[in-house]
Amino acid sequence: MMKKVFGFLRSMRFGMILLTLIAILCIAATALGNETIYRSWYFIALFAMLSINLMFCSVLRAFSLKKQKKALAQRAIQAEAVLPVKEASQWLETHHFRVEGDVAFRNTSGFLGPFLTHFAMLLLILSAACIFLLAQTQDLILFPKENTELPDGTVLYLESFQLEDETGETDYCSSLSALLPDGTETGGETTVNHPLKVGRYKIYQQDYGYAAVIGLKTEKNAEEELIWLEEPAFLSLDGESGVYYSQIFSNVKEENGEVMVSRSGDMINPAYEIQIVDGEGNRTSLVYPGTVIDVGGITFSFKDPGVYPGMRVKTQPEWTLWMLYLSFALMLLGLYLCFFMIPEAAHIKPDGLSIIGRKDISDRIDRYQDELEMGSSK
Repeated sequence: MMKKVFGFLRSMRFGMILLTLIAILCIAATALGNETIYRSWYFIALFAMLSINLMFCSVLRAFSLKKQKKALAQRAIQAEAVLPVKEASQWLETHHFRVEGDVAFRNTSGFLGPFLTHFAMLLLILSAACIFLLAQTQDLILFPKENTELPDGTVLYLESFQLEDETGETDYCSSLSALLPDGTETGGETTVNHPLKVGRYKIYQQDYGYAAVIGLKTEKNAEEELIWLEEPAFLSLDGESGVYYSQIFSNVKEENGEVMVSRSGDMINPAYEIQIVDGEGNRTSLVYPGTVIDVGGITFSFKDPGVYPGMRVKTQPEWTLWMLYLSFALMLLGLYLCFFMIPEAAHIKPDGLSIIGRKDISDRIDRYQDELEMGSSK
């Protein structure tokens, strides 16, 4: 019973079932936009079982390499001669066969092909799992002309953000500059599906939002200071008198003496909901861009709402990428050995040579026979 279970776990059928289920889940995650599927217990369990399947295949193939070579030699000994070669030893040497006892071999590295391919697939899964599980993500909001510092000391500065390009096409483009810990300056643009590489980080354009933009001027500071507010805040010099910013309405309409407001959609006729706090008490009011008020020694100048990007910053250990590159290189090598280095075994007989391949090599035998005929005609 256990032998049957073990045989099924290492079988290609079981591997194909697992790959099909994983593909279905990946399609579902992409279609639904639900990345939590990739971290679900059943998705991880399927990957674990696929790893076990490939590990069994790789280990068993590694242990069976000598048996495969011995079996191929036995077949060559039992086969009939297909090449009427007179100087067999010289012909074998010319065609790069290596004599080992009674049998000569060629392309013996091809025995490693299936093992390397299965091992590369296992390494690919493990490297993908490491990249996925060890990746660190940070979601951040950055207002234009402001900066933030990342965990390794990299300073990220947002030059500008735009929703549309010059032609009016939707763009969602953030223009960034960065100062790396070693003092190197770098930067560029990030758009949807086109992340920007900054040092050890990849910066993805994720979403956007609107923020209140308010100019502040005091008697001590004649120069106006612009601030961006994404959340409610109380703006005051003494902590008592000032303006409490509450929220933005994207569209404010007055119909039949009633004010109708909307928080969703484009900024068609925006307005800010605020509370004025002074000696006369608290007064809630709607103010439009262009409004200027003086409260508590501050001149508040309400500007048009500004748009800002939401970005996702990702980083991962560098060795995981090298592990991924190694798995691709090993897979290419394994596939090359499988398809282009087919092992052959030849045995010298009284009437010529018998040649057997691990796969069908009838085309190659035909070529050998053509060479012999051309040589004899000369």
